Amino acid sequence: MIGMYDRILGAFLGNAVGDAMGAPTETRPTYLIKEDIGDGGYVFDFMKPLDDTLAAGMEKGMVTDDFSLSYVTAKHILEKGGVTREACVDALAEWIRDYKVYYEKHAGPTTRDAVARVLGEEKQLFLGQLYSVDSDDSSVFTVCNNGEATNGAAMKAWVAGIFSRGNIDIAIDNAIVIGRVTHENAVALAGAGAVGAAVAAAMGGADLAGIVDAGIYGAHEGLRRSWDMLAQKSAGASVEERIKLAVAAGMKYSNDFDACIAEMADVIGTGLLANEAVPAAFGFAVAAKGDPMKAIHMAVNAGNDTDTVAAIAGAICGAFRGTASFPAEYLLFLSEVNAMDIEGIAKQTYEFLI
Repeated sequence: MIGMYDRILGAFLGNAVGDAMGAPTETRPTYLIKEDIGDGGYVFDFMKPLDDTLAAGMEKGMVTDDFSLSYVTAKHILEKGGVTREACVDALAEWIRDYKVYYEKHAGPTTRDAVARVLGEEKQLFLGQLYSVDSDDSSVFTVCNNGEATNGAAMKAWVAGIFSRGNIDIAIDNAIVIGRVTHENAVALAGAGAVGAAVAAAMGGADLAGIVDAGIYGAHEGLRRSWDMLAQKSAGASVEERIKLAVAAGMKYSNDFDACIAEMADVIGTGLLANEAVPAAFGFAVAAKGDPMKAIHMAVNAGNDTDTVAAIAGAICGAFRGTASFPAEYLLFLSEVNAMDIEGIAKQTYEFLI
């Protein structure tokens, strides 16, 4: 029997492991991952990022924006006593100020564009102008800003699932609250709803089929609930329908590592958009039969946005299987190299929820 605390720590650890292991392989296709990083084979461990990667200059085992912003968001949710927009905005401000290296190295274009809008001039000054906003805002005047349909909302939506006490509908609503701070886009929030709902289901003790069903429901409801909230609509392939395709692929190729990552990369996509990264994460979770390390290894080697896909898959499977599925040394290693108290925040979250 996996207890609540073990599921909480499993989600934190799964997200961190996937993020850190996927950072050095990010943007490359599989054949270059094997050629440049895996010494001719797949990557199954933490690696030092090469100089031509987004993580260049960072140490082996360091996470990116995926886990670091999720970690700080959880911290502020605890401080504020629940999931609120205020908690998420304050988390964004602290992340930029005190976790500067993760923001400067890894923040995506949608997050960067949102910083000025969300924090405003007063907080930009307070933060010492640690960042600059140099973007084309012409999309504000278009009826749909489809460029914001990225996976930055989904990457931290697992936190909503953790704080839901197993309630899937609450998790979807909270995923939208967390996601909207940076991603005012219905496709992005559909991805967030899927991840939040799946982790909530895992927290509630659902089996893998139940977790997938929750993710599909979360994608549907994330889109529906966010649609009328947003002044600017969006077009894009359905996260819900693509999760179904990815899950079918994961089931078909569950015993064929090579074919599974090829199918996910070539057909579903493992890129920056929420309707690629989120479905792919579900596909790998299913292919791995819920084993977090197997799902992470698939995502890390599939190419493109490897850190985010692996981080999402790791959080879902970590909440499902708990901490026993991870090598025992990973928790201390990641906590030390990132100077983050992962076990401590998991304990605080558990105490808050009971």
